[in-house]
Formats: sequence, structure tokens, C-alpha cells
Amino acid sequence: MDRLKSELKRIMARFPAYGFRFRYLDWETDFLRFYRSQANYNITKRTVVLSGTVEREKRKFSFQIADPDGAKAAAMVERAVSLLDDLPPDPDFVSFEDDPTQYEYHDFVKAADSAPLARKLDILEQAAAAAGPLGFDIYGTFITVNSDGFLLQSNGLDKRIFVSPLMLDMKAVARSNGATVINSFGGISLKGFSADVFIAELARKMKWATLPVTDVEPGDYTVILGPQAVHTFLSYLLSGAYGQALDNGTSFFEGKEGRAIFPAAFSVASRPDHPQLIPFPYNGDGHIARPLTFIDKGVFRDFAMNHYYAHKLHRPKNGSVGVSALVMEPGDAPLERMIAGIDRGLYIANLHYMNFINRKETSVTGLTRDGTFLIEKGKVVKVVNNLRYTVKISSVFEDLAAVGNDQQVVPNSDNYFEFDILAGLVPHILTKGFKISSSTRTI
Repeated sequence: MDRLKSELKRIMARFPAYGFRFRYLDWETDFLRFYRSQANYNITKRTVVLSGTVEREKRKFSFQIADPDGAKAAAMVERAVSLLDDLPPDPDFVSFEDDPTQYEYHDFVKAADSAPLARKLDILEQAAAAAGPLGFDIYGTFITVNSDGFLLQSNGLDKRIFVSPLMLDMKAVARSNGATVINSFGGISLKGFSADVFIAELARKMKWATLPVTDVEPGDYTVILGPQAVHTFLSYLLSGAYGQALDNGTSFFEGKEGRAIFPAAFSVASRPDHPQLIPFPYNGDGHIARPLTFIDKGVFRDFAMNHYYAHKLHRPKNGSVGVSALVMEPGDAPLERMIAGIDRGLYIANLHYMNFINRKETSVTGLTRDGTFLIEKGKVVKVVNNLRYTVKISSVFEDLAAVGNDQQVVPNSDNYFEFDILAGLVPHILTKGFKISSSTRTI
């Protein structure tokens, strides 16, 4: 890594009239898959990538090199220089990020070191022991990632980039009817992780999933949303709180800064510094990652502004990593109390295949997944086939009736290329008027 950085500095010195940005990442991913309560396979993959951008006179040319070395980088830079003048200039051009602030790493600890294969298999065995007597098998994945690299720019920025997260995603599948329930964990290590607590939460859902299966009619329902579902809704809602959405006219939050648009029980922020989440040293531009409050007691506060859109929209940039590290503040309602207060409604654990109908209005449609249950007279009484819903996400939070006191870490990964892992910390919520449009009639 140091040798390549020295060679890149020499390349930049050869072209003093051009600007350069290089981002080098060396990813190592360990991927353990569970299948029918056994370890199905365990693979390790390493990916080394150099991304580069060359700029001059409001023009930029970007490229990517796999398994880079100095010769490959020099050849690609020469090609970029030869093509750059033929590109159209960008009227909103802004040069590279110029924030010099360095992230203070305390140490470089690999997530895999806290989660060796023996520990992963032990967690699987405990889960399988709990699931077997209930008639369930365990499926899922346990991923650890180690990403080490640097950001190097011709304007003097030289930053180390190190992130090493892990993610456990465990699904229990009923042998009798195929009903599924999930539980997940993410972070930078297994420090503080309790297998007993994790499996007890999964077992609670498994017991619900042994109930009879039913359908429900289309209509508006009082609904408890599990942390996975809440995190998905938050991520989609707050995609409208980015500079890009404000610029292209698709932001629900346009013109709403400083206004109370949600109940006072609703507060959410981007917190890359939160000790329970995955720390992000820098945003995608290389600005040191900063906390950013999106909604404070129902009041919309600010947009995530990166270097480009801060320049284009004449707003301060804030170094936010946006939805990559969401924390929704808990309320005072235990889950049991929320369930007990519902005469007839639904518990929805997770969402699947959700798509926008209208981004600015936050209207979406999607399917429930991995645990939808009917609540009657304050008790969970049946498993419900997966449902299609059509809602405005803004209305889901406008109609909050209670916020749980039980924040849970919810990780997610794109499961492609480098298995980039993100995480949020969110509670259950109770909302009203949740529109179910149809049943899939399948579990």
C-alpha cells in the first residue's frame, strides 16, 4: 500500500496542470452461510481496487483498476489525460473535497478477530438447539469485512481509510409451513453481543410463527413495525434529506426546515460516532464523518450536504454519512404494552421489494416478509400470509401512536462485490392507518 502511494505521488508530479484523486481499498470478506441449522460453506474473498479521478478546466474523468500497481495506474492516468479535453465541461464543477481533518483511529482491529469460526459455529449451534424443538431450521449468514486503504489527492489530502464491520443475519424457517422469522446483529466486534438475548428474541418470534396461518382483508390497520421494518422506512424517507434530492426536486423535505412535521416523539439522526454502530471515518468525499440531526422532536432540521451539492446549492457542507448510521431515539412503550393496547391490528417484522411510487410524496409499495402476525384483543393470535402495502412513508411517522423503549441494532449489506455493511439503531413503533392493499396468499 505504501509503495503504491509513493508511485501515485510520482504520477501526480508528472502532470502538475491536472488535479488528481485516488482512493485505494483492500477488502477481505469472510462469508459463513447457514443452511438447515448447519454451516453450509465458509469462504474468504479478497478484492483490491484503486479508483481514480483526473480533472482539469471543469472536466473530470474517472476510472477504476482491479489489483492495481504503479504501471497500471500510470497507463490509466495517461489515457485519462488524453481523453479529458474531449469531455464537456460541467457548469457546476467543483474541485475535490478540501477538508483536511483526520479521523483519530485508536487502533486497527479486525472484526474477524472477535468472531473466529469457532465462535460463529457456537452461536449457530445455540440457535439450532433453540429452534429444533419448535420445528424450525436456521438459515442465514455471518459476514466479517476488513477494509484498509487510503485517500490521496493532489490538493494535499492524504487520509487512511479503515473500516472492519461484522453482520449476523439469522432466519428461522418452520418445517411445517415455511413461515420465516429473523433477527440480526451488526457492529465492529462481538463485544457486548449476548447470544442468549439474541436467540431469545428469535425464539419469541418462532413461537408466534407456530400459530395458525390466515389472510387479512385489504384496509387500514393499526400496525406495530419491527426494527428491521422501521429502519427500511427511515432509509427511504431520509433519502429525501440529501442535497441531490433537494437539487432534483424529489425531496419531501424541501421548504420544511425548522418546521414541526412529525410528532414530538420522533427524533432521528445520522450518528457515525455512535458506539453501538459501525464507525465511518469519512464520508464518500473524504470529509471527516460528522453527526447530523435530521429530525429533532418532530422538527426537520437539515439536509446531508456533500462537497458537490454544498457548492451547487450554496449551502454549508456537513460531512454527513446520511442513512449509513441512523439512530432513532427510543420512546417509553414496551413492546408488550403496545401489543396489549391493540384490539385488531398487525405486527410486521420486515419489508421486502419496496419501491417508490412518488419520491417527493414518499409513496411506496412493497411486501411484508419474515414475520407478519395478526393481533386481536391485545394478543398475537395468528401468522398472516405476506401482504402488499401501499403507503406514504411520511404518513407512517406522522401517525405515530407510540415509540418502543427497545432500540435494536439493524445491519444491512448490499451482498455484492465488497459486502459493504451498514447499521442503524432503531426501536419498534406503533402507527395507525397503515394501508394493506392485498394478500400474496403465500407465507
